[in-house]
Amino acid sequence: MKKATLPILLLFVFSCSIKAQSFSIQHVYPIETSHSYINFLATYMGYAKVRGSFGNFYGTIYYHPDDVSQTSVSFQIDVESINTNNNWRDRDLKSGNWFLEEEYPHIKFISTDIQKIDNGLQVTGNLTIKETTKSITFNIAPALGIITDIRDDYQVIFTGETSINRKEYGVMGKNWSQVKEGIAALADEVKIEFSLLGKQINEGNFSNFLRNPKSPHGSIFAAYKTNGLSGALNQFEALKGDMENLSANALNMVAYMLMKQDKDQDALAIMERNLEEFPEDGNVYDSLGELYAKMGKLKNAKEFYQKSLSLDPDNLNAVEVLKHLE
Repeated sequence: MKKATLPILLLFVFSCSIKAQSFSIQHVYPIETSHSYINFLATYMGYAKVRGSFGNFYGTIYYHPDDVSQTSVSFQIDVESINTNNNWRDRDLKSGNWFLEEEYPHIKFISTDIQKIDNGLQVTGNLTIKETTKSITFNIAPALGIITDIRDDYQVIFTGETSINRKEYGVMGKNWSQVKEGIAALADEVKIEFSLLGKQINEGNFSNFLRNPKSPHGSIFAAYKTNGLSGALNQFEALKGDMENLSANALNMVAYMLMKQDKDQDALAIMERNLEEFPEDGNVYDSLGELYAKMGKLKNAKEFYQKSLSLDPDNLNAVEVLKHLE
């Protein structure tokens, strides 16, 4: 399921050639931004360190615990969320002096190779800023494996860093590139630091999203528990009549809960009804792709992920999964 609540920022993808028969939806971990960060550091006047971060991003990690060559992760950051703890500086960074955020709202990285090294993993890929793409390499710390948190959700964590030359990507900052006494006001090199936590939300925790019977998805799930599939679909029809702006998320959340309970056929019926109602919603196709992948129907899964990506080119979950289904 593509995380609809996650804003769009910087895209990082760590990947390699994967055979479809080795694919498992159980290896897919959506990035949880509340426990992740993407920071940067630049040197001012030769000595001072100016730090900043990007607050809004989303993405997906594909983690195979037994084969590092099948590990990959993708995320995208929204330039608009840049934060250096100085409002004037942040506005300047988003302006044409630097990122020109209105025209180039996202930064992307797509990996091309991942290798195991003595102190972790080495990732090479293509970083795109302001439509300029260059290959970079960076190191990430060894993965700790799959960790079960206090809510019994599964998570994986990747932490690493790299450095880039901002001017190679057209991030010029002309007013801050002057040299005085042999020192540039702001160094060309920028260090990037990140920690990404991918999480699979399991049944117990996911049920919390459906507890409120006054919410659309909560009321539909309550109807399912009382009257089964027909009750859930009837409640959806009733909500359609009462709510002007009922979204695809209402049925989607219920279907995901049923997937986590291994009630795949009921989940499929609900998702197919959702598709009838919202045929232009890329997230609906993404969710159907995930369900078919869970059911082992990889050809169907690939078709729905491809359709989702055609409707929403920024759906990084589909981008990531399709790399492993090729």
